[in-house]
Amino acid sequence: MAATALQSDAIWLRAADYRVQALNPKLTSRVAELTLGLKAGLPACPDLSRRDFYDVELQSGWAYIHVCDGRRIVYLVAYSG
Repeated sequence: MAATALQSDAIWLRAADYRVQALNPKLTSRVAELTLGLKAGLPACPDLSRRDFYDVELQSGWAYIHVCDGRRIVYLVAYSG
C-alpha cells in the first residue's frame, strides 16, 4: 500500500486576550475549556464558506467558533462531544 500525504488547512489559533461567550446558554459549561485552549493556542480548521469561523478540537470534543476581532470576542456557536 502506498503512503499518501494529506493536505490540511489547519492553522494555529491563539486569542489569549479575547473574551469567550457562548451564544447558547446550554454551552456555558464549555466556555472555560475553550478559554484555556485559546490562551495556550490550538489547531483550528477555518470554515471556507464563512469568514472568521473555525472548528477547533478541545480535550472533550469539537467546538465551532466565530472570532470577532473588532470586539475581541470569540463566540462559541456549537459544541459536539
